[in-house]
Amino acid sequence: MNVKAAVGEQDDALRPWTEAEETYLSNAAGILSLENLGRALGRTETSVEEAAGRLGLEVRCDGASFVWCDHCATWRTRLNSRTGWCRICTMREQLRGRERACAEALAAMAPSERAVYEKTEAERQSKRLPPHPVKRFVSATPDGKPRIEEARYLAEVEEWEYRVLKLRYDAAKTRLRRMREKTGANPRKAGRRNG
Repeated sequence: MNVKAAVGEQDDALRPWTEAEETYLSNAAGILSLENLGRALGRTETSVEEAAGRLGLEVRCDGASFVWCDHCATWRTRLNSRTGWCRICTMREQLRGRERACAEALAAMAPSERAVYEKTEAERQSKRLPPHPVKRFVSATPDGKPRIEEARYLAEVEEWEYRVLKLRYDAAKTRLRRMREKTGANPRKAGRRNG
C-alpha cells in the first residue's frame, strides 16, 4: 500500500459521516457496487463497509452493478469508456442525427414527390413496441430482496429503453433510405452512378 493511500484512509476514518452521506448510502446500498459507493461518496471501501455495518445495511450487490450517467442523470448498467455516456444517451444522439437527416431529405424533395412519399409512408405499419417492464412489489425484508428487485427492474427498464430507441432508429434509417432512393440522392451509391 502506498503512503498517499494510507494517509487518505486515515483522513477518511477521522471524517464524520454526514446525514446526507448516510441517506445516500442507505438508498444505494445493495444497488451499487462497493467501489462505486466509495467513489460517489468520496470514501474508501473500508469506510463505506463500516458505515453500512453501523447502519445495519447490506452493501453486497447481488444484481447488476450500476454507474451514474451524467448526461441523462440516471443509474445505468454501464458507460461507454470513450464518451462517458450510457448506451441510451448514445442511441438518443444517433436517433437525433437520423431524424435530422430525414428532415433534410424530406425538405429536398419536390412537393409532388413529398406528397407521394408521405401518403405511402402513412400507409405503412409500424412495429409494435416491446411491453414496458413491470415492477414487482417485494415486502421489506432484512435480507436485501427489495434492493435486488429494484436493481433487476432498473436493468430491465434500461434494456427496454434501448430496444424502443433502436426500433425508432432503425425506422428512421429505413425512412431515410427510401427518401434518398426516391430523390436519387443516396450518398453511398453516388460514386457508382457514373460507372
